[in-house]
Amino acid sequence: MKRFCSLSVAVLATAVLSACGGGSGSVAGSTTSYAVGTAWENLYLGGYSWALQGTTTWQPSGAAPTYYDTTASLRLKTMPDAEFKGNGIRGHVLNSLLTIAIPGYTPTTSTNDLYLDANLAYMGSVNEETGYCEIVSPAAHPVPASAYIGSSGVLEQFTMYENCNAGAAVLATGNMHWSVEQQAGQVFFCLNTNTFYADSSDSEKDCTAIDPWGTIGSTANVTQTSTSSAGLWSMSLTTP
Repeated sequence: MKRFCSLSVAVLATAVLSACGGGSGSVAGSTTSYAVGTAWENLYLGGYSWALQGTTTWQPSGAAPTYYDTTASLRLKTMPDAEFKGNGIRGHVLNSLLTIAIPGYTPTTSTNDLYLDANLAYMGSVNEETGYCEIVSPAAHPVPASAYIGSSGVLEQFTMYENCNAGAAVLATGNMHWSVEQQAGQVFFCLNTNTFYADSSDSEKDCTAIDPWGTIGSTANVTQTSTSSAGLWSMSLTTP
């Protein structure tokens, strides 16, 4: 779910989900192999939506934190194939729409088009609200066909530009890796993203519950933090 939840640039995109309640109600032993390649393919085929709730925390440097009740909705939808302007390659397109609401504040919406090549390797994304363009280089590593609990691996390195035009200003750099984790008796396929700006850094963890066959779960939670000289912002959301 990479970048489905990213708030600082795209509001999760990914970016997005640490879930429970996947295709299996109980966890198989640690020697069980999980079809993470199938989970990746299922995720990027779209057709998923989650309702999330939790807490957003803002802690200014040297001050006490403030907590905000938060609700969110995330929808993934497959779009017609199109050219990714970041590299000129025609690819598959997954549209993510995330809306986050805090009582007393105007809801925040982020819409991202994520581009994948013919082998479903992630090439980059464009945020529809800002035009920010994320380009993977070198080419993304493939997700393995299967993995065990505790396994992890590098997926990609990326650069975020002000737009997809040649010569656009660089806004950030980052990396992403995958992992298979067990939390509260459920197995998750997680996408972990780190983004580095000139004056701040973000980390995001998006997981989804899976069973050994790579079935995507129906519940989820998302965590993200953003650190700068001004303070620490964090968000933790889960499906009810």
